[in-house]
Amino acid sequence: MDSNKKLPPLESTPNNVRVLLCVMMFLQYFVQGCYLPIVSVYVQDALGFDSKQVGIFGSALAVGPLLAPFVLGQLVDRIWATQRVLAICHLSGGVIMLLIYSQNGFWPVVILGTLYSVLYVPSMMLTNSLAFHHLKDRDREFPLIRLFGTIGFVVPAWLIEMVWLKGLTGDELNSARGIAFCFAGIAGLLMGVFSFFLPNTPPEQRDKKNFAPGEVIGLMRLRYFAVLVIITFFVAIVHKFYFVWNSPFLKDILRSGGYEGAWEQRISSIGQISEVVVMVFLGFMVSRFGFKITMLIGILAYVSRCVVLAAAICVDDSFTFSMTLACIGQALHGFCFGCFLAAAFMFVDKVASIDLRGSMQNLYGTFVIGFGFFVGGFISGWVGDFFTTEISSQTIRQQIGITSTTGIVQFANKEQVQYLRDWPGIWLSCGLLAVICFAGFAFLFPRYADESDEKSKD
Repeated sequence: MDSNKKLPPLESTPNNVRVLLCVMMFLQYFVQGCYLPIVSVYVQDALGFDSKQVGIFGSALAVGPLLAPFVLGQLVDRIWATQRVLAICHLSGGVIMLLIYSQNGFWPVVILGTLYSVLYVPSMMLTNSLAFHHLKDRDREFPLIRLFGTIGFVVPAWLIEMVWLKGLTGDELNSARGIAFCFAGIAGLLMGVFSFFLPNTPPEQRDKKNFAPGEVIGLMRLRYFAVLVIITFFVAIVHKFYFVWNSPFLKDILRSGGYEGAWEQRISSIGQISEVVVMVFLGFMVSRFGFKITMLIGILAYVSRCVVLAAAICVDDSFTFSMTLACIGQALHGFCFGCFLAAAFMFVDKVASIDLRGSMQNLYGTFVIGFGFFVGGFISGWVGDFFTTEISSQTIRQQIGITSTTGIVQFANKEQVQYLRDWPGIWLSCGLLAVICFAGFAFLFPRYADESDEKSKD
C-alpha cells in the first residue's frame, strides 16, 4: 500500500441543499419561538388560568405526538415523502394557531392546543429526519444546520416585544401578548408553502411487510437504547418545568425591580443564543468526548439551572444580582438542549438503519416531546399549585415549621385574588428530579454505546 497516497476529501452536501435545510430549520423554530417563551404568562395573566390549568395547557401542547410514531413515522418511512407531510402539518397547524389567537376560554384553548400539537410537534422530528437524509456528513454538518433553527427561535422574541408590545404595561400588555399566536400561525403557513420546495425525501422502498414502529420498539432490547429512552422521559419532565414556569418566574423577577413592560421573551432568548454557541461546538464535543459524556454535561446543566433560578429569587436586596443569576439560568438552557437533547437525536439517527430513521426519530421524540412533556405539564402544574397558596392560607413552609419567607412572591390573578408562590420550592423540586436523571444515566448508560452504532444496524 502506498503510504503517500492521500485520503479522499470529506464529501460535503451541495450548497443549494444546505441553504434549503437552513431556511427549513429557521422557519420550523420561528413558529415555536413566537409563542412558547411567553405562553404560560399569557394564559395565566390574560386568560386567568390557575396553576393546574397552566400545566394542563402545557400538556395539551404535547399530547399529540403520542400517536406520531405509529402514524406520521409510518407514513414518511413507507408511504409519503417527508416534505409533503411537513407541508400538510404546517398548513393545517397555521390555521389552528390563528383560531387559538381568537379564543379566551379554557377548554377551547386546550382543545385547539391539543390539535395543534398533533401537527406541529411531530414536524420537529421530521425536519431532523429530512436533514439527516440529505446531509453527506451528518455529525459535522447537522449542528450547523440546526443552529439556524435556534436563530429562528430567537428572532420572534425581539420582533414581538420590541415592536408590537413596546411601551405596554398591565392589562393592556397581558392581552396584547396574544399576538404571538397570530405571528406563529402566519409563520406556520409560510413554512407549509416552503415545504413543497424542500429536497424530495421519498420513503425507502424496502420490505414493506415490516411495520416500521414495531421494528423500532424491538430496539428496546438493546441496553443503551432502553436506558436513553427511559432517562430521556424523566429529563423531558424537567425540561417541561422550565417552559411552564420560566415566563411567570421572569415576570416576578422583573416586577421586583420595578420593570412592568414586556421583557420576558427577550430575556429567555439568552438560552437560545447560548444554544447557538453550544451547537457550533456540539460536533466537536461528540467526537472528542463521546455521546455519554456530552449528554451527562447536558443533564448536569439541567441540575445547575434549577439551583441557579432558585437562588435568583432568593436575592432580596439586589435586583442586579438577582437578574444576573436569572440570566445565567437562561444561558444554561443552551447546554441543556444542545448537550443532551440535540446530541441524543444525533445518537438515535446514528443507531437507526436507513429505512427506520423516520420512525426512530418519531418514537424517540414521543418520549422527549410527547409522553415526557405531556406528563411534565401535569406534574409541573401540580407542583406549582402545591407551592401556591392564597394569602390568607398557610404556605407549605409554614405547615412544616419553616419561618423563612425568602423567595416567596405575592401576586394577583385576573380576578385580583392575592396568592403567594414559593419559587425556590418549585425549582428545587425540579432540580431533585434532574439529579436522579444524572445519576441514572451515569451508572446505566454503557461505555460501549459510542462504538455500538454500526453493530446495531447489522
